[in-house]
Amino acid sequence: MLHIEGEQMDKRATRKKVEGLLETVRLYQTLGGARRENSRLHAHCVTENPAEYRAVSASEEQAALLCAEVEQALTRLDEQEQEIIRRRYLQKEKMLDCLLCHELNLSERTYRRAKGRAIDKLAYMLRTEVIRTIG
Repeated sequence: MLHIEGEQMDKRATRKKVEGLLETVRLYQTLGGARRENSRLHAHCVTENPAEYRAVSASEEQAALLCAEVEQALTRLDEQEQEIIRRRYLQKEKMLDCLLCHELNLSERTYRRAKGRAIDKLAYMLRTEVIRTIG
């Protein structure tokens, strides 16, 4: 675990947080194009609540920025870690760990270690570590 002056990273909570971000990216990549196309088709419609439209637009912008940030962070992982994260979390159809470790020809232990390292690195690069105070 990461130790910083009386603090340490909560690995379980950090993993959940990173997995949540990766799920957001997967959904945006999968469904975002359809949503953007729909908004273009309905651009001529006047919305009843302009504030609601701005909020939706801002959340889509945040999702696009998150996608770009995650993609940039992924490029800094080694090849094996990138492949694990992309195939496990970012494909349209997510793959189960047990199937993926066999497809990658890795033992389950080696696979889990590589996946854990990748998630820790992503958490650090995306500034999403969950820190708990010791003592």
